[in-house]
Amino acid sequence: MSKIYEDAKDLHVVATIIYNKSSDSKAYVDAECTKQFKTSDLKEAFIKGALIQLANNGGLVKPVKYAESSSVGSVYYIKPNGTTATSADIASLAAVADA
Repeated sequence: MSKIYEDAKDLHVVATIIYNKSSDSKAYVDAECTKQFKTSDLKEAFIKGALIQLANNGGLVKPVKYAESSSVGSVYYIKPNGTTATSADIASLAAVADA
């Protein structure tokens, strides 16, 4: 059985916000979308509880999956694609590979 422990740096942290902008599919650390997540940080945020702030005040969503391909991590989420509650797509946001 694998266990994940919180660190002292996690005290009183409820969630980590992952930001995105409508013009790309990158996971950003800051609301201005200037600094992209590193893969290790994105994985930690997903494991310990993350929320995705959709572009243009589109609301907050929970990521439903984390995966890595070629050392680049991505989180996946359900994205509304219309005006009805029954219409949605699965979208992803990618980090940059760790140095």
